[in-house]
Amino acid sequence: MRRNVAKHIHLTDKEYRDEIMDDLDTLQLSSSNEVYEKARDLLTKKWLSKKQKDFIDYLKQSWLTTHQNWHEGAASKTPSTNNALESFNLVIKKEETLRERMPLARFLEQCLMTVTKWSNEYANNDKQFVQSPTIELKKWTEGYHWARGNKAVTSSIFESVTEYYIPAGEQSKASEEEISSVKEMRWNTFSQFKKRAFAVWIVTLPNGVDMAFNWKEGKCTCPTFFKQFMCKHLVGLAIRLKYVKPPPAAKDVPIGEKRKRGRPNKATKALLND
Repeated sequence: MRRNVAKHIHLTDKEYRDEIMDDLDTLQLSSSNEVYEKARDLLTKKWLSKKQKDFIDYLKQSWLTTHQNWHEGAASKTPSTNNALESFNLVIKKEETLRERMPLARFLEQCLMTVTKWSNEYANNDKQFVQSPTIELKKWTEGYHWARGNKAVTSSIFESVTEYYIPAGEQSKASEEEISSVKEMRWNTFSQFKKRAFAVWIVTLPNGVDMAFNWKEGKCTCPTFFKQFMCKHLVGLAIRLKYVKPPPAAKDVPIGEKRKRGRPNKATKALLND
């Protein structure tokens, strides 16, 4: 979507182009269809007032109404990229067609054989579908650091879920006004949307007994969760609530530092001489 919009950015005045693209990047992070629709109308109103009608007409025709599922909240816990499809494509090339260019009839026959083989593998439990997101060590470390921080978390309990309200950025506590502003979508201009909609992250956890497993079914409204299906807020909150214990390796990195790339050291030297 962004690449196609960039091809039509010439319809706007040169002085506004960077700001428009930044606004579209912000709109793409909408956490739900309701948020997107309200922010979309505010974006339209903003740039029509600045006499960018040609560009707004293009957006309306191509991306704001007919093809509007390009924002993160359009379908929860679905991939934001086609990386998974590309991995299947690689497997087909390496293991099934052996990178050989096949006639169409032969390729269709090969596809039927491949699907049959894969189905049998999953039916016999030789392979299994992943039912919950995989938490990498980096995410455990970020979550542990967040849990040890000074962020004050408030909550509201509902019938089947509990919502936890987490201040974003450098804030240590979210005010009631900020929370209600996010939940009730209280913004009248697009500038207010950019400032208020991302001031508080809402983590939703299911209510239940087996929270040692069920916490992974939780959701967060931060951009990282939408792209990776897991974030430091969800992991850190589960650690704080004692639903899970982080692996010991997650505690090796000092608070405030980021984990370096590569696997962690298994052991250190017994003696160190200066």
